Amino acid sequence: MGDFGELADLDVQLYRAVLQAPGTTIATAAAALGREPEALDKPVTRLGEMGLLRVDGERLTAVSPMLAEATVLGAEDLELGARRAALEQRRDAIRRLVPDWNDALTGALPDQSVDVLTDQAAIGNVLMHYADKCEKELLSVAPGRLPSSRIDGRTRVANLYSLRRGIKTRAIYQHAALRDRGTVSYLNELANHGAKIRFAPSVPGRSLVVDRVVALLPIPTQDPGRHGLAIVREPSVIAWVVATFEQQWADAVPLEDVLSKQTDDTELDQTRAAILRLMAEGEKDEAISRRLSISVRTCRRHIAEYMLQVGASSRFQAGVIAARAGHTDLPPSG
Repeated sequence: MGDFGELADLDVQLYRAVLQAPGTTIATAAAALGREPEALDKPVTRLGEMGLLRVDGERLTAVSPMLAEATVLGAEDLELGARRAALEQRRDAIRRLVPDWNDALTGALPDQSVDVLTDQAAIGNVLMHYADKCEKELLSVAPGRLPSSRIDGRTRVANLYSLRRGIKTRAIYQHAALRDRGTVSYLNELANHGAKIRFAPSVPGRSLVVDRVVALLPIPTQDPGRHGLAIVREPSVIAWVVATFEQQWADAVPLEDVLSKQTDDTELDQTRAAILRLMAEGEKDEAISRRLSISVRTCRRHIAEYMLQVGASSRFQAGVIAARAGHTDLPPSG
């Protein structure tokens, strides 16, 4: 797949050939492109579905991209616009109640140096409260892969919410986080929203510091399946947590450097390159396994390993990354 998104290279080549020879037949176009007629079945279907090609029997006619866009996407675009307007209206209605909620929660929170919560609903409310009240900076430390507990899921929501408000965010993760595809996808999402992310071999524990005045620290409880939350306001403790963060930050490696090294170290043999090339062309696992004389299980293992290596969250994204990085080119044998 090249630079045209959902269109494969052969799709674009066919469109250009038909554009130069309106009314050409599938057989003639295939000969001009050096392909067998059946090789054009999928490109013809894709171009037709996108409104870029009109098929009259065996004859093909190219359609203006502007006309195709208006015809195929016009109704969908109008529907999306209406849904977006309704979504914004609902968001505005919900956000009008944020000041009331913050005022009520602020009055309910004790003004102690350290306060401990164990109620899961209260923990979620506190995390979102501080994500909304944060004005300048959010410092985050997270060991290992992205956890699946409720408190950490809420921390993730709080982080993204703060980023969307333009809050400066820095986060330190362990290198072990890169072994989990979901975590890598989440970190890319954070980075795309402006977060600065670095990696360290080890970290002391999970923490979240808000504006350098409040630290939120998950703590164990008597229930092994649940975590509590310590809300720390003591200035000397906050200063120690921030100093520890800054020391680790200085020694940690930026996300972009880690991912760049991962890409450079990605070794692709001829089988994997062929799998990626066919996948980028839209072939299914079963078809790829038949063409390469490998099992479907082996094919899927290669795809899964590659997605993990490059941090892709979908097969489509993996195909785009592979094409842009040249990983679909077969390496020389020998």
